[in-house]
Amino acid sequence: MSEISLKMLKNIRELDSIIDFSRATLQLHIVLVLSQYKYGLTVDEIAFKTGFRRKTVLDTLRKLEIKGLVVRKNDLFFLSDIGIKYLEQLKDLLKIKGAEEKYDEKDLRKIAYKLVFYGALRDIIVLLGKSDGLTLEKISRMLGISPKKVRNYIIHLNNMYKNKLVKTTRKKGILGVKKAHVLTSYGKKLYDNIVSIDSRSTNKHQKVNDLVLYLSMLCVLPIAFLLLRTFISALLAALVLTIIGVHIARK
Repeated sequence: MSEISLKMLKNIRELDSIIDFSRATLQLHIVLVLSQYKYGLTVDEIAFKTGFRRKTVLDTLRKLEIKGLVVRKNDLFFLSDIGIKYLEQLKDLLKIKGAEEKYDEKDLRKIAYKLVFYGALRDIIVLLGKSDGLTLEKISRMLGISPKKVRNYIIHLNNMYKNKLVKTTRKKGILGVKKAHVLTSYGKKLYDNIVSIDSRSTNKHQKVNDLVLYLSMLCVLPIAFLLLRTFISALLAALVLTIIGVHIARK
């Protein structure tokens, strides 16, 4: 398997932030299934094609609706415009078939596996980069996958690059010395690049949020000023009427 480029890691992060590849594989599967049926599918049809229970599928569809990836028209579910764009990004990432071609169940499983696989590799690099060494069991708990899968992912990571990304070391703990996994110098460089990409992406999103907040303030301030002026005018009018009333009462 070829090396993972930084651009691929960046795209994986962005796509994974919408659908968590390692924990929401059914969401991913439903998106892939719906992409094959432009006239939509019912809950029962989706349940049949994915092999999951109707209630589980319905709960997952609601989550996809909240994310804006799926829309519902009567009893039929479709990919939204956002969902279609998301799917196109998946295709670009994995270089898979175009929308005009049908996937069989084997194709769908391969696509889902690739996404889970690449997402897990990136997560392992980030976890190890933030620590001074983690055991297989600790990585397993943090990612929610089995220690065996973690071991296989680390083996794949080291086989994908000319230089190893992960090495083992001995780490002292409360219960004694355990074998832990750490990034090599090459792995740390890759981690630093990932962090740099993530930081730029976060700063970009923060700038957009700040701009939206600033524009919102520009819209709200005139309204607030108008309301304040109205309130002060009403208060002054009430004060004047009170003074007049007191004056009349004294007479």
